[in-house]
Amino acid sequence: MTTVSAPVADLSAPAPAPGGVSGHVLAAVALLSLGVLPPILVLPHDRLVADASLPLLGWLPLGIAGVVLLDRSPRSPVGWAAVVVAALTPPAMVLAILPSAAPGAAAGPLWMLPVLAVAAAALPATGRAARRWRTWIVLWAVVAVAAGAVAWTWASATDFGVVATIGLLAVAGAVAGAALAREPRPVVEPLVDVGLLVGVLAAGVAAGGLMWTFAEHERIFGAEVVGALAAAVTIMMATPAAVSLRRGWMARRYGTGILSPDDLVTLSGDLRREGDPRLLLATAGDLVAVASGTDAVEIVLDEVDDRPGWTTVPLVVGEERVGTMSVRGRHPEGLEARQHAVVRQLAPTVALAARAVDLAVEAQHARNEVVQQRQVERARILSDLHDDLGPALAGMGMRVEAARATGTGLDLAALAGDLAACRADLRRIVSALTPEPLVGADLAGALTTLVGSFDAAGPALTLDAQDAGDVDGPRAIVAYRFVAEAVTNATRHADARRVDVRVTHFDGVLEATVTDDGRGGPVVPGVGLTSLAARAREAGGRLDVTPGDGGGLVVRLVVPEPTA
Repeated sequence: MTTVSAPVADLSAPAPAPGGVSGHVLAAVALLSLGVLPPILVLPHDRLVADASLPLLGWLPLGIAGVVLLDRSPRSPVGWAAVVVAALTPPAMVLAILPSAAPGAAAGPLWMLPVLAVAAAALPATGRAARRWRTWIVLWAVVAVAAGAVAWTWASATDFGVVATIGLLAVAGAVAGAALAREPRPVVEPLVDVGLLVGVLAAGVAAGGLMWTFAEHERIFGAEVVGALAAAVTIMMATPAAVSLRRGWMARRYGTGILSPDDLVTLSGDLRREGDPRLLLATAGDLVAVASGTDAVEIVLDEVDDRPGWTTVPLVVGEERVGTMSVRGRHPEGLEARQHAVVRQLAPTVALAARAVDLAVEAQHARNEVVQQRQVERARILSDLHDDLGPALAGMGMRVEAARATGTGLDLAALAGDLAACRADLRRIVSALTPEPLVGADLAGALTTLVGSFDAAGPALTLDAQDAGDVDGPRAIVAYRFVAEAVTNATRHADARRVDVRVTHFDGVLEATVTDDGRGGPVVPGVGLTSLAARAREAGGRLDVTPGDGGGLVVRLVVPEPTA
């Protein structure tokens, strides 16, 4: 996360332990006490004149501000400078006004010059916050010295004491602010506020002066009252205008700080559009960037690492973190304090938008999953129809064709039984159950029934499945469908005269081989072989199709024992 710039104080030194006071602070307090308290104790004496006693009261707050700064940063040169000048200057002033000294020697703007040492200590500042506090400390120190010189030259000694004390208090306030406020406002903002205030007062004075002059010229009774009333009315009317000007200037500088109803409509409306709902996060980021006056805002539905120049804000709904908002300010040293406040203010609304997008993404994934599962189910039904009903119907068709070719009678009872089995297979396919021949029988028995369903007028079929009687479960289903598909392809498409089926189960590996002496040649996988290959992969095995030694093809299924 982007760190906030440090104040004028040097924060490289370790902070004092909680509940304790560092030695630096104790030393500063002791030095301040030794230097300031003796002059304070002699203040009631008549020998101290007003022009000297009043500035004495102003050095103590400056020293206290230095102690506060040293408590935050023991190595701060500004803090030490404030403590030293506050401790040494009052005793020197008291010594100068002793009876042995020349009358009025303690007075004069020269006694304000030590405050410039605090300004000099603030000059080597690094970082945005430190540079701003340096500006205020130097500005108030110079103003204090200049105002004291003006008061000494053109006003009374007491007036000089009042002005000098106020100047010291202003410098003390700037030093204390450097310790307490880590991110001061840009210097231009208070200057704009002062400029608007001066403008309002100037407008009131100008209007009051004009009306007073006009009333006196026209000999209106109570001219001064008319002028005062005009000044008051002008100030009251100019104040809202000044506030509006300031608000507009701040909005151009930092954004409006709010999401308008139109912005919320835009966010909610985009959720109903087609496409990736995560694109809404980019829209929300653009709206937040405009509202906060920042350079860029990125919103993601995840936690992200900190990046230089970016401020990361967690997006939380309830106790659940739904994402992260990363904000990059226009200034290379990060966001302003006002922008931090605006971003934190907008974070709950952005978190709700991120949660809505997250739910929309989950809903989209669910819809995609439903479509995918539907496609898988369609593929399963297609494969089952092809693998189970296909061989059975092919066998019945071959018997019917053989009966027609030979003119012999057709065994209607056997055909009726096969049709009943087909209906059972159809019901099972709809229910995704085990093939009917495997119900209540082992794999060897089911394969014997399958091979026997092909008519004897077709190619000669041999079956060796004595070692496969203990195979069950998904591997038995895959093996059964493999043999049915491979034998059907050999009898219908390869013009084979002989088909050999061998199924073995050894050391947990199930191997089924169908060899024919048909045409052979390149094989273009159809629905059957494609579905069988997919079933083999699902079971952790493989399907191989290779040319036979004497022609034809060798189709082999290998399925290892499933791991626990």
